[in-house]
Amino acid sequence: MRLSLALIGAVIAAGVLFIGYGLRPPRTGLAAAIDELFTAPAPRLPWRRRLLTAAATPLLRAGLPRARVRADLAVLDRTLIDHLARQCGLAALGVLAPAAVVAALNSGGASIGFTVPLWVCLLLGVGGFVVADVSAHDEAEKRRLLMRHTLTALLDVVPPALAAGAGIEQALTDAARHADGWAAHRIRDALDTARRTRTPLWEPLRELGARTGVVQLEQLAGTLHLASGEGARIRDALTQRGAALAERQSSDMEAHADAATERMSLPLMALAGVFLLFLIYPAIAGFAQI
Repeated sequence: MRLSLALIGAVIAAGVLFIGYGLRPPRTGLAAAIDELFTAPAPRLPWRRRLLTAAATPLLRAGLPRARVRADLAVLDRTLIDHLARQCGLAALGVLAPAAVVAALNSGGASIGFTVPLWVCLLLGVGGFVVADVSAHDEAEKRRLLMRHTLTALLDVVPPALAAGAGIEQALTDAARHADGWAAHRIRDALDTARRTRTPLWEPLRELGARTGVVQLEQLAGTLHLASGEGARIRDALTQRGAALAERQSSDMEAHADAATERMSLPLMALAGVFLLFLIYPAIAGFAQI
């Protein structure tokens, strides 16, 4: 009882501090205030966007989301405000849903205490906050897998084009132009950046690999850098890189298939156990009546 009251008091105190922080934000420095005088005012955002920004700003100042989640959001082309607003929404849903169910049951005549529902609300709130990060990581991993598949396909096409006399930039550009999907679009953007800025081809590819977390792109950029200027050496290096990447993809697919098989075996084992229980129960019940 005392622990529950202390927990309720802590939640109320945190809410009061949160509201006070919003009403009395910290004062800006003199340099920032002068910069605001000479900066054009930002366009007025819709009310929904202003609400999301107000809800996510304290979390941004607290250092959220973490670095790994920020990398996942960069892959997903999703803003920090949208992700934090989604986290707040899921956490609020996890907190309010059990409380609403218990209140409805108590209004109908049930006598449910508030200690257990309070802990359930807290657990579901924390779970909703974590689910958003886990979901973003899963979606980002799918995009990274798509990037590796696309890169494997490109490396299968580029060496024959080099053998036919095409340059490395032309071969990569032509191969990426015929590909489709998010990964091919990002690779085309990197190649266009290299052509417009007249920078070496491997620099935008290395930046893309670092930004998306795809190590194979950084390795490809290193290979292009080391083998630059030698057509035959580039062709051999890209062929070896494509073979290694294809082997890696095959091993990853086998690992995913084995994991899926193991996950499928658990429900079958549970079903077999329930079936055996139904078979054994009449015999046990008859033996108990003797």
